Amino acid sequence: MKKIKAKKQDKTEEILEIVNSIKDNAVTREEFNGLAGEVGKIKAEMVTKDYLDGKLADLRGDLVVLTRKEDSKVKELVKILESKKVLNKNEAKKILAMETFPVLAL
Repeated sequence: MKKIKAKKQDKTEEILEIVNSIKDNAVTREEFNGLAGEVGKIKAEMVTKDYLDGKLADLRGDLVVLTRKEDSKVKELVKILESKKVLNKNEAKKILAMETFPVLAL
């Protein structure tokens, strides 16, 4: 009988230690509410994947437009140099074929 009582006492003390440990380490309601508020703030300021995909697509489009403008400048320069006999036809074709948006020699 004493053994059973001692075991019960040990179990009770073990449970009491666990409860005290939980009590000492648990987050208070105020701390939890503060964290919940912070998470809400982070969510409100967070950028979504769709938003980033749209912005990257816009940037890509802008870069293509700028590159095409530069290509037209190179084409015009090649024409001028060819007309002034600085470049021959083969050199002009070779340069135009190297562009980002190449002109195919037919």
